[in-house]
Amino acid sequence: MSKITKESLQQLEQLQTEFLLARIQGEGLQETIEREASAIYAWGANVTLAQLLDEAKLKEHISRLVKTVPFTSEMRNVVVKAIVTAINSDLNNSANLQTLVPKSEYDKAISHYAQFEVVRMDVVRIILDSPIYSELISDVLYHGIKDYVMTENPLVKNVPGVSSLMKFGAKSLNKAMPKLEEAAESAIKKFINSNLRNSVDLSERILNNALSENNIRTIADHFWGALSEKEFSKAQKYVDEDKIDSTAQLTEDIWQEIRHTEYLHNMIHRIVDYIFEHYGERNLATFVTEMGYDQAFITGELKLILPDLLERDVIKQIAEDRIRANLRDFYSSAGVVALAQ
Repeated sequence: MSKITKESLQQLEQLQTEFLLARIQGEGLQETIEREASAIYAWGANVTLAQLLDEAKLKEHISRLVKTVPFTSEMRNVVVKAIVTAINSDLNNSANLQTLVPKSEYDKAISHYAQFEVVRMDVVRIILDSPIYSELISDVLYHGIKDYVMTENPLVKNVPGVSSLMKFGAKSLNKAMPKLEEAAESAIKKFINSNLRNSVDLSERILNNALSENNIRTIADHFWGALSEKEFSKAQKYVDEDKIDSTAQLTEDIWQEIRHTEYLHNMIHRIVDYIFEHYGERNLATFVTEMGYDQAFITGELKLILPDLLERDVIKQIAEDRIRANLRDFYSSAGVVALAQ
């Protein structure tokens, strides 16, 4: 067997480089996409998810990434600037709710969510059972009673001079006994609180009736009529960059806490378990095709995207540089060099 000269190896390296570059340009790229997509789908017809991925390792990698993927201040700044740009865009001067969602689809969504009666009732009950609501309703009832006594009861309204007399008397009593009104307020509120359960139950019945499926549709129609034609630019006065930045910071802080919780990682493991249990033994090509990404779709999209991408000078340059670097490593390797000695 005759030896290969060093000059021949150099010529082979150049020919192979030119060959590979031609495979990712022009007509060669179209043929490459067709061939490789066909090969991958043919391979996928005989490979299952369980063969491709190790379930335990997948859980490990996802959990690791959830815990460690950085969320830097610079990334947050980019997000904030993007949101501010979107909010301040002149496109909002002519865009409104109807621009995004047709009324028919809006009605479908409202009808769908209005059906969750049990959820609505539970949310109402949770809100009404809160001490904040109890305090609010106590204050409302107290001031309602006080205003009625002072201004609206029949004696005050029908007997001339009584209203002024009561106000004068109240001022005089407050001067003579400064603690009297405070004590009366405390006594009335104590009475209200002792009977508050009935008031809360009544509020719950009223709210559940007000938030019935039909009433939700009526409220939604009112909302649509009031806001659907208002330009999005109207919202600019409510949002500034500082508020968006503080919201982004708060979101990041919450995520930093959540990403380390045992609950989140246990949930990730449950989801991975489900995927492998139901889809682990199915071949990849069928699974991907049933999801809507068949070979024709993937091939067509690659043909649309890759030519423009790979024709850009910076991409062509890095592709050529990497091909030459890897082939140079090959042709300078000990085994190939030995052929020319």
